[in-house]
Amino acid sequence: MIRAVLDDFFSKKFLDDHPDEWGIVEHCAHPTSLGYATTITPKTIYEAVDRSVDVIVTHHDAWKFMFEQRDEVCGLLQDKGLTHIWAHLPLDLADFGTSSTLLTKIGCHHVYKPSKGEARIGKLPTPTSFQSVCSALNSLLQEQPRSIYDANRTVQRIGCVTGAGIYTSYIRDAMSHNIDMYLTGETNVYLLEYARHHQLNVAVYSHNYTELPGVEMFAHRLCRALKLSLKGHLGDAHF
Repeated sequence: MIRAVLDDFFSKKFLDDHPDEWGIVEHCAHPTSLGYATTITPKTIYEAVDRSVDVIVTHHDAWKFMFEQRDEVCGLLQDKGLTHIWAHLPLDLADFGTSSTLLTKIGCHHVYKPSKGEARIGKLPTPTSFQSVCSALNSLLQEQPRSIYDANRTVQRIGCVTGAGIYTSYIRDAMSHNIDMYLTGETNVYLLEYARHHQLNVAVYSHNYTELPGVEMFAHRLCRALKLSLKGHLGDAHF
């Protein structure tokens, strides 16, 4: 049943072609409730148990390179009888996914999907100050930006790669769509220097929270399709 729903959301062929980018672990035979987080951790699982959640939906799996934490997560899911559904690349690329949803939530009326890659280009109804866009993001994400570069230019077109959008190639590609601002969830010295060189506004928030609106949208869709009650956000670290 869950696989059929994911096939409908993302297409069976895409999921078959990217088996390492999504997953289902079922330990609950008759689920009634669902909670969501960007990243699954032992803390996420304990909160799910405390809130009587049967299904945990996340963007990230318990990564293999987290070693003993992954082992603990897998063991806890089984011990507590919980089902886990996660979608990484499929959710990044979906029309209701991470970047698209974040841009829509801050008021972009049109979101453009380039021919390749995870970036989305959003267009605000009218030119807006960079400070006003950051204020809307602060309110939505409930956090302050980790880094910014204020190029002293108004914003109407925003390039967005949620999560690890640290690569200068992402900015270069987004600039071909005449963006005024780049929005992402991670940074390094190269990204900020490249943006300064091109006098492009940049706002960097946390990886988990830039992706959270898309995860929430995914959770709502799963609840409707699987006829589950939504118990809400299970909590994420602001990084």
